[in-house]
Amino acid sequence: MKKLDILGDNGNLRNEEQVAIIQAGTVLSLCEKWLKQIEGMEAALTQKMIDLENEKDLFSKQKGYLEEELDYRKQALDQAYMRIQELEATLYNTLQQDPGRRASESLNEVQREDLRAAVEKVRRQILRQSREFDSQILHERMELLQQAQQVTHPSSLHLSVPTVVAIVASTTALTSLSPC
Repeated sequence: MKKLDILGDNGNLRNEEQVAIIQAGTVLSLCEKWLKQIEGMEAALTQKMIDLENEKDLFSKQKGYLEEELDYRKQALDQAYMRIQELEATLYNTLQQDPGRRASESLNEVQREDLRAAVEKVRRQILRQSREFDSQILHERMELLQQAQQVTHPSSLHLSVPTVVAIVASTTALTSLSPC
């Protein structure tokens, strides 16, 4: 009976034993290759979990910032409404104190037009300032998001779902709060 002796140092083994050793070696090398792939996938998944945790933290911070800003805007709006109510009450009290004076001191047409123009000018100025402020806040947020995106994914330019949600939420909040 002739021996294969493919393995060299296993010359004393029969052909079937040498084939079994070759097959076992092949299976072992495949297993090692698969193990390296699994370890690579495990490392990638671990990194992805870290990235997702970082994005979750960033999203939580953005959400907190938006909630604080919303609270601030609500307070400012409440203060403005209270000031309007105070002015209305003052106007009502003034008109109640001297009703005859009101008719004699009413504004003529030119004065009314001047008053309307001044009120419209102030209204446009307030709207412009509000839009500029909202635009500045949105621009700052976009810069922060881009910086955070570069930190979590330096080679990637895509925005994650939480980031897009935060941008949309901030834009929606800004648009709904600024009168146009």
